[in-house]
Amino acid sequence: MGMEQLVRGSTHCYNCGRPLKNPISVELGIGPVCRSTKGIEIDDKQGELDFMVEAIPNFGDVICRRENGEIYTNVPRRIIRHSPDGFEWGYAGSGPADFAFNILSCYIGEDSAKSGGLYQAFKFKFVSNLPKEGGTIKKADVMKWLDEVKQYREKEAV
Repeated sequence: MGMEQLVRGSTHCYNCGRPLKNPISVELGIGPVCRSTKGIEIDDKQGELDFMVEAIPNFGDVICRRENGEIYTNVPRRIIRHSPDGFEWGYAGSGPADFAFNILSCYIGEDSAKSGGLYQAFKFKFVSNLPKEGGTIKKADVMKWLDEVKQYREKEAV
């Protein structure tokens, strides 16, 4: 996987590598300066996405790593709920909560990830256990866990 694929949709511009702060720039994976040099026009004055975050079709494994103190991941930071400072992993705080929420939103959408605090359970199962240097969360493991949660919830509802 090339650096562009890993950085795109994360908190750094895939073109120049500078940090992205505007949620629309994060979603696109490219900052306003690089967008203008490439002739990409978009109205991002409001600074927020005003639509419900949907699942990303065919989203694969989650990849995250640290390099020179910077965090790189293939998970777009589309939802900021707990941590204004960004994604984290390896413990059970606000950065890992936002990372977990954004990961699940890629697979099942924002509403489903939020339902019953599902993303918090996901955080404890997957995100808080990642080593500080990063790692990979396999899509197959996430799908298996989601199926187990669904079966458990259906059983409890009876």
